[in-house]
Amino acid sequence: MGWETWNSPTGPCFPQALPVSEPEKAKPGFMERIRIFVGAWQPLTGTGLAAFGGASLARVLSFQLAAAVGIGLLLVVSLRLCWFPVIEQGLTQLPESAPLAAGRLQWVGTNSVRLAENPWLSLVVQPSASLLEDAPGQTADLQLELSPRGLRLEGAFGHVEQPYPSIWNLDLGRIPATATWNAWKLPISILAGIGTALFLLISWWSLATAYVIPAWLFARITGHALGTASVWKMAGVALLVGAAVGAGGLAAYACGMIRLPGILVSQVLHIPVGWIWLTWGILASDSHPTAKRTIKSAKPTGSNPFAR
Repeated sequence: MGWETWNSPTGPCFPQALPVSEPEKAKPGFMERIRIFVGAWQPLTGTGLAAFGGASLARVLSFQLAAAVGIGLLLVVSLRLCWFPVIEQGLTQLPESAPLAAGRLQWVGTNSVRLAENPWLSLVVQPSASLLEDAPGQTADLQLELSPRGLRLEGAFGHVEQPYPSIWNLDLGRIPATATWNAWKLPISILAGIGTALFLLISWWSLATAYVIPAWLFARITGHALGTASVWKMAGVALLVGAAVGAGGLAAYACGMIRLPGILVSQVLHIPVGWIWLTWGILASDSHPTAKRTIKSAKPTGSNPFAR
């Protein structure tokens, strides 16, 4: 055996270093494995919302689309339950002919007529500029009045007046008005549902984008290493919780459980609910196994300097 062999790093004087094994990590429990397998599925808790930060964009968009379609259908059902019966009943009370041309309604008679009403909507015709004390009182949450020169919408917080467009040339008689309503009732329902769904999707995407920077800064300040993409997805899903509050108010209003001021309060409250849930989700972003696996940055794995 030569001097080079004794002096070699792999020779007898320098035995080969054994690799150092890392300590075994604790295996996740049964419930944690189920949560990892299922992934993000409910945003009603902070932990559930945090899971959406690591979910795919397709999953987030599918949840938003389902919520938007559901709320759109709820609006259509509410219109058919609350407003459509009043309109159909009011059509039966119209005269044989009531021309509306050159921005003026020609009505038979001069007395005010209440065509139909329920707790949600009332239809009134006021064919002459009668005195204030002769005007019909408001009995529903919303009251639509047809005057000689325009429409007047009375509500809990005041009224809005709109003159008839001069280009309108209609006949509000019973037969032509009923035929027009029957032809447009289904398209109005479809347009209302689709328009509501599209409006909600665009609103959620826009608001989630506006929340990214403040929410990302809040996550950094509180020590949660979330990326902007994760924050955007969590914000988009947190808005669904707020939308559920607004949808619940609409459903309660359609069922007669609350009146118009109550539904307006629910629509105002749904905005801060989204903020609260997003804050909760950021603070809980370390408690969901899927979130920890996908959101947290991986630790660098260094090699043993003594291992070959």
